[in-house]
Amino acid sequence: MNRRNFNNGALGLTLGAFAARQVNAQDTPAKAPAPSPSKARTFVLVHGAWYGGWCWKKVAEKLRAAGHYVSTPTCPGVGEAKHLLSKDITLTTHITSIVNHIQYEGLSDVILVGSGFSGLIISGVADRIPQKLRTLVYLDALVVPNGVSAFDAQPAEITRKRLDQVAREGNGIAIPPPPLSTYDIVMEKDKAWVGSLLTPHPVGPYQEKFYLKNPIGNGVPRIYVDCVAHSFAPLAKLKKDIRAQPGWIWRELDARHDPMVTEPHLLDEFLQSI
Repeated sequence: MNRRNFNNGALGLTLGAFAARQVNAQDTPAKAPAPSPSKARTFVLVHGAWYGGWCWKKVAEKLRAAGHYVSTPTCPGVGEAKHLLSKDITLTTHITSIVNHIQYEGLSDVILVGSGFSGLIISGVADRIPQKLRTLVYLDALVVPNGVSAFDAQPAEITRKRLDQVAREGNGIAIPPPPLSTYDIVMEKDKAWVGSLLTPHPVGPYQEKFYLKNPIGNGVPRIYVDCVAHSFAPLAKLKKDIRAQPGWIWRELDARHDPMVTEPHLLDEFLQSI
């Protein structure tokens, strides 16, 4: 399907029907039949700060079981790529890593999902290779205007705290993970899982100014998913600004900031509705 001719109205109706339904995240839904080849989708799921591709494990398994192709790349310096951590890693590094992943895997018609910080990454990917993408999904994600860094966009007190942590605990190159309590994870097994795999995040991607050559999305339909079950302070003002901008399909999910961990059934159903 030609993404330039994508019917935003039809997509909005489909997702609107999903949003209107009552879903209990604790319920285990019946196994859905595998989609026909014509309905199978290609998903690339990009993690947020301090995470790696591992965080998508629950959702990726569900999407694959339903017949979709799913890839969960990890950006340099975190997760299983933590050995690559260095002062030279920037936002451009992370954008390039996802661009290269899509190109070298030979992927097309991609539903590109970015969680948290990786909202900047998927915007950068769309700026470079829009022809490879079907839809952008900003999952409780960061969106900033040109010329602004992630640090610039955050509340000043949060930025000051993180820079202090970089100097004191991160050897000048990395932001230590926040306390696990800030993730609003309820299940003890999930706390143990996430807590064992969080890694410091390179500071460079937060410091580099964000620039696009084209309007955000670069013609690719873009959905913003506001996770409303838990207020994530660094994004509160940004969400108000984003919602006032034209061109967004806005949806709310009754989930916490990281639903791939805390509400995987709900996120899986949402993604399959796209």
